[in-house]
Amino acid sequence: MKKKIRFALVILTVMAFAMPLAAAASIAGRFTLVTGKVDLLKQGKLPAVAAKVKDGVESGDIIRTKSRSKAQLTMVDASVITLAPGSRLAIADYQYNPARQERRAVLRFFRGLMQTTVKHIIQREEPDFVVETHTAVIGVRGSNPYFLLRPGFTSVYLPQGLLEVRSNVPSIPYQAMVYSMQFTQIPLAKQPLLPKPLTPAMLTMLEKMMNTGISPGDLYSGAGPAPASKGEEFPIKLPVSPEQMIRLQTIPPTIMPQPQAPAPTPHQPLSPGGG
Repeated sequence: MKKKIRFALVILTVMAFAMPLAAAASIAGRFTLVTGKVDLLKQGKLPAVAAKVKDGVESGDIIRTKSRSKAQLTMVDASVITLAPGSRLAIADYQYNPARQERRAVLRFFRGLMQTTVKHIIQREEPDFVVETHTAVIGVRGSNPYFLLRPGFTSVYLPQGLLEVRSNVPSIPYQAMVYSMQFTQIPLAKQPLLPKPLTPAMLTMLEKMMNTGISPGDLYSGAGPAPASKGEEFPIKLPVSPEQMIRLQTIPPTIMPQPQAPAPTPHQPLSPGGG
């Protein structure tokens, strides 16, 4: 009888240690900076809870920064995600296995301004760190891009690194490569515009907006022109909101971006109608 009791105590002790480890295994990252009011929706569900430094995030969680608020996450692979005021992001899927050099990171960006710093480069044919928006799918390859969302387009600014950018519409197969000190824009249901030089003035504006959020006066000032459109003035009126468009997809995602046709060189112009 005493042996059975001792055995039961051993099992309970092992379980007590194993449970925190199991919980920790699902953590994709933690808050390393919280300024102002930042909400965390576990698995994307209400009620939201106030985020605090050291709080963990998991696949399926949604982070919201309110006005005059900012958040920064350090992920399990040492990548850093920074959200400006008035932004919303879903950690759609985030898995990392350093022993096998495997990563699957999918972020769904709903609105606002975000910067990611991907330090750990894993050599794969397809990007293993992907940002999805209401107009674009962006593969990040060891770089520190900014992502700025407006109703009819996504703007991507790259101080350093390499990005693969395409429309999120499967029937638009064109894929653009964005190199260091370039930016591009991906209009709704159109192929990416030809990348252009990223100027110091644009970077200064982006750094400012990371602390203040996006205001109407910042829309194009210092951050590049609006996408050209034929017979249509900005803003484009969408049938549904950008957030609703993204929510039509699953969280976690079931499909990673598929291989695209080879991209042209940086000097090769896009086909007519692509901007």
